[in-house]
Amino acid sequence: MIKIMTAAERHTTHKDGIHSEFSFSFGDYTDPHNEHFGSLLAHNEYVLKPKEGFDRRFHHDLVIVHLVLEGTLTYEDDTGKEMELTPGSIHVVNTGSGVYHAEKNDSSYEDVRYLEMWFLPAEPNLETSHHQGDFTKEQQLNQVLPIMGPGHGERSLPESLDVVMYSTILETGQELTYSLAEGRRMHLYVISGQVEISSEDGMFDITAGDAARIQRRHELTFRGNSSEGNSEVVMIDMP
Repeated sequence: MIKIMTAAERHTTHKDGIHSEFSFSFGDYTDPHNEHFGSLLAHNEYVLKPKEGFDRRFHHDLVIVHLVLEGTLTYEDDTGKEMELTPGSIHVVNTGSGVYHAEKNDSSYEDVRYLEMWFLPAEPNLETSHHQGDFTKEQQLNQVLPIMGPGHGERSLPESLDVVMYSTILETGQELTYSLAEGRRMHLYVISGQVEISSEDGMFDITAGDAARIQRRHELTFRGNSSEGNSEVVMIDMP
């Protein structure tokens, strides 16, 4: 089964220099029919104006992913971790037993656009940990590039999270295939451009801000379909 959630169906807020697009129930936005997809609890797209951001807040028993699309995002927390995240880097914090963290745009002149995703780990109350990886546009071009997954070393996720995240940049007319295994599901999000998805369920044409929620075994074909340059997509394979 493939369900398309359009960009227009997201919940939009704009407050204090922060523009937010929520794909699931989040914060003050509650929709009992749209609370999560598998272990994915939140998929938010933010734009932070210069010198704006989120002050420290406390979270526990969540795995939080930051994927920067434009600009430089400053992350810091009470474990002493502080970093600047730019396009081509992905950061994951397993909040475990609890962490106070903040994300801000320290620039005086440019916006920051990024995705923040929340996952429910298999085990609660783990030790807080950080995971970070880097990748290039060349690695993404017409490739299903794993940018974070289970294992050890660079781009590894906490072992308590059975998720693989992929990124691709598709040139118009280029196709990629992906086999979604039995018992798995996929959340596919179009960052820019236009993508055609083909499977036994039919053909779906989705554009920037749209998401496809895919369940059950599928042989999937993704085709770049933009008339204005390349198409960028992030895909999450999970139970």
